[in-house]
Amino acid sequence: STESGGDVSGILGAGNSSIWLGKVKKSLKLKRCAINILPLLKLHEDNVMEKFELYAKKEEHVSSILGAGNRSIWLGRVKSLQLYQHAVNTLPKLKLELHEDSEIEELYLCAWYREYVSSILGAGDRSIWLGKVKKSLRLALYAISILPKLRLHEDNVMEWLYLGVWGREYVSEILVKKDSSIWLGKVKSLTLKGHAVNLLPKLKLHEDNVMANFSLD
Repeated sequence: STESGGDVSGILGAGNSSIWLGKVKKSLKLKRCAINILPLLKLHEDNVMEKFELYAKKEEHVSSILGAGNRSIWLGRVKSLQLYQHAVNTLPKLKLELHEDSEIEELYLCAWYREYVSSILGAGDRSIWLGKVKKSLRLALYAISILPKLRLHEDNVMEWLYLGVWGREYVSEILVKKDSSIWLGKVKSLTLKGHAVNLLPKLKLHEDNVMANFSLD
């Protein structure tokens, strides 16, 4: 398990992928300015990680990543991926192992302000490939606005989809989309809270979908 949030000014001069970590089994967590060292870290090509988490309150905390190429930062297989605030903007830069048999179990994105997702909003719809998300896809506040940018496997089966937001401005990007334009596959439990209820017509479920729980609040 690796966690950092301290002063990394002495490390940032190193080259990309110059700091060998090998395999990180349980968790890799970077906070604040420490996130900027992520491009410098090199993980084993067969890395399987239980949890990967980034938390950034300022754009300067992710500046080195935003300048990197899309899908340029190798993480391997990640079971739980959690990005908070400005870190949500780094999602297109991360490269996960997404084979046919590889699945993300949990994806949680939370962004309080629109600027925290601004780098993604300019991307094309369905341009961020996630493959299969098995257990849960949870988007909160402005992170909901990037839902059309995410692309799930056509055979995706998800235990729980949660969209929660209070304020129409958080979902305005999606309300202009065509109905049934956001493919989700099969979803066993669907929870929409607050203004996220208005997104229901935009979602497209598999024609053979069987739902255990459906909640609008």
